[in-house]
Amino acid sequence: MPRMKLPVLLARLALLAAALATVSGLPARAERKIALVIGNAAYPTAPLRNPVNDAKAMAARLQALGYDVALHTDVAQRDFTRAVSRFGQRLAPGSVALFYYAGHGMQVRGRNFLVPVDADIQSEASARSEAVDLDLVLEQLGPTRLAMVILDACRNNPFEGRFRSSGGSGLAQVDAPKGTLLAYATAPGKVASDGEGSHGLYTAELLKAMDLPGAKVEEVFKAVRVNVIKATAGAQVPWESSSLTGDYFFRPAVAARPAAEPKQADLQAKLEAERRQREKDAAALKAEMEKLREEVRRLSVAAAPAPEPAPAKPAAAKPSPPKPAPATAAEPKPAPAKPAEARPAEAKRADARPVAGSALRDAGAREWARRIASLEELRGQLSFSKAVAILLGPFTDEQLLVLVGKERSLKDLPYASAFSLGVTAKGTLAGGRSWGARSPQVAEEAALENCARHAAMRCQVVLVNGEFREAGFIAWARSATGKSLLQLRGDLLRLRAEVR
Repeated sequence: MPRMKLPVLLARLALLAAALATVSGLPARAERKIALVIGNAAYPTAPLRNPVNDAKAMAARLQALGYDVALHTDVAQRDFTRAVSRFGQRLAPGSVALFYYAGHGMQVRGRNFLVPVDADIQSEASARSEAVDLDLVLEQLGPTRLAMVILDACRNNPFEGRFRSSGGSGLAQVDAPKGTLLAYATAPGKVASDGEGSHGLYTAELLKAMDLPGAKVEEVFKAVRVNVIKATAGAQVPWESSSLTGDYFFRPAVAARPAAEPKQADLQAKLEAERRQREKDAAALKAEMEKLREEVRRLSVAAAPAPEPAPAKPAAAKPSPPKPAPATAAEPKPAPAKPAEARPAEAKRADARPVAGSALRDAGAREWARRIASLEELRGQLSFSKAVAILLGPFTDEQLLVLVGKERSLKDLPYASAFSLGVTAKGTLAGGRSWGARSPQVAEEAALENCARHAAMRCQVVLVNGEFREAGFIAWARSATGKSLLQLRGDLLRLRAEVR
């Protein structure tokens, strides 16, 4: 038997120990949980009421949940960056990391910065040198198994008037690195209230939700979002960006004691009811997708052009010999043509290329016109998923399921949303979206503005609060060339709505 290297042996022993602990009912060794909590309130020109209180309460809650917490309040830039670096040094492979910040934050040209209390920001350039780039925090999270970054930092930017360009209020949206959850107190580009009580509204709701036993981390932040939306009548919508690949619980469910058996039974019954409802929703969604697929297939067959009849062959006639043309002395004799076999193969391919490309373009244009005609015939009967499937199909079952599911989920959002389509100068798809708007009109305007940044022609609104705008979709289809159905189909599938 070959000798096993020591690190591999130790890793297998650790796995064996965990398995034995599970079998025997003994607790396995707890994973290491590290947290850095910062609250900044004592800004000379724009002080805040609650960040220090929020940070202290969050640190106490995390300590009660088993975290090794470093708490800092009203920190200057040098201490801020030093605390972040030490936070990264404490993170070991496989650990759980949590970074919480409350205070002023800003975005400058799409990058997010957290503001120390001694920041002297006079311009965009000084923001980069006086504030702490959020990317510095994200860079520390590499060795962790799971990381959470919580930013209650979307208050009004007191330095915004000093910037040449409009960086936008609140924080910019950032895609979460693998294994990370980014949580914002409000939607990207929006601002949140500092709160009138002893805590900010977002952190107060988060402290409550973290105590829910057996709730996954995604469910915790969902509960926070629902409660904040209710408390602000939709004016503040918390936001998350997640790339987590496993489950995490702030407070795992514990085994029920005899006295708590009725409560445990109620919880199990509730979970079972939720599971049955999910299965019911999934079955309904699949049935809807199957119905859509069958309807699209039927419409495609009905709208297919009939084959043209082959032209009748003329009756065979005896060819008459060609009359020789009168010879002209001034006309030079043409050079004898080379036989086709003697021409290089490259020349043959070059001659054939334009003809083939033109034929493909003509065929594509005819097919695109046929599909638009099908949409026109079905005016008043279309949904977004049906229209997309007719115009850009065929789709796989999984892709159809995504289209149907997104259309349904958009209707359930607790805030206004809109989605627009356009076409770039290169013929690719341009899209614009707006989530979390105050009203449908504001959502439409934002979606059109976002689309216009990339589109060559006027964009069309195709969805508002999940309701399909049939006329806008058909107008967009007419503005597209249809020269590459495959390309447009792939572009549309990549423009997935970020619904949370």
